[in-house]
Amino acid sequence: MEKQSGKKALIALLVVTVIWGWTFSWMKEAIDTATVQLGEALPFIVGLFMTIRFGIASLLMPIVVPGSRVNAFEGSTWRDGGILAFFLLAGFLLQMFGLDGVDPAVSAFLTSLYVAFTAIIAALMSRKLPGAVAVIGVAMVTVGAAFISGPPQLSFDLPEWLTVLCAVLFAGHIVATDKVTRRSTPLAVAWTSFVWVTAGSAVLLAIGWSLQPSISVSLVATLMTTKGFIVPAVLAGVLGSLVALSLLTNFQKYLSPVRAAILYSLEPVWAALIALAVGQVSLDGWLLFGGALLLVGNLWMEIWPRMRRGGV
Repeated sequence: MEKQSGKKALIALLVVTVIWGWTFSWMKEAIDTATVQLGEALPFIVGLFMTIRFGIASLLMPIVVPGSRVNAFEGSTWRDGGILAFFLLAGFLLQMFGLDGVDPAVSAFLTSLYVAFTAIIAALMSRKLPGAVAVIGVAMVTVGAAFISGPPQLSFDLPEWLTVLCAVLFAGHIVATDKVTRRSTPLAVAWTSFVWVTAGSAVLLAIGWSLQPSISVSLVATLMTTKGFIVPAVLAGVLGSLVALSLLTNFQKYLSPVRAAILYSLEPVWAALIALAVGQVSLDGWLLFGGALLLVGNLWMEIWPRMRRGGV
């Protein structure tokens, strides 16, 4: 039974990485569209996008996922949902603000550092160093993510540091998910985390609007009916939040945090393949090198321990 659960978890989290591969394009399209219509109003734009994204997930989840209502109104569930929401909200906000000052290759590399940070946090919490297999796997996928879009050009200004901090927070979310889903109902925790993130995003939206009083209600209404903004926001809400994060919260407990983080590192592979398919990037040696190293790193984590045990 445990082996079957592990296989289901691998498939579910692989689906998560595919969906995540799309989310960068959705976020980028929405931000660019909003900037054209509203001007440089990044806090307001990010707050609006995040409020829509997680608001949709918050409204739909109790309807389409009945299991999310089980134990959903217990205080411990809201506490654990709040813990996950902190990492989610802060991580996504820092990632989006960081994207305003770094190119996608640098952002992808720095965000991928959550694989290494997850291993470090897990080691500190368990007071046990990760094994050689995990260290080699972390190294391979980190280098692969770094070079999948070419050698990253690092200057380490504020946007770079924001993205590094975003990676630390995503690592914290992975480790926290492993902890809270073992003591609370996973789907209920996912739903409450969506509600918390929606509330936090609405606060940012209000702050952003107060900083840009020239943004009228009519401008916002026009933006909300613009395909280049609302379609990516809805897709991010339904697929990126409702589907992907529900799968993550429900199935990650069957894998160790480090193993899950390494699996999540496949996200830039799918992102690169999607960008290639729609003509946003061209096929080159860096794409092949980075993608191959990410795949090898994940296969290493799956196959090598089984070979040592005689399982293959």
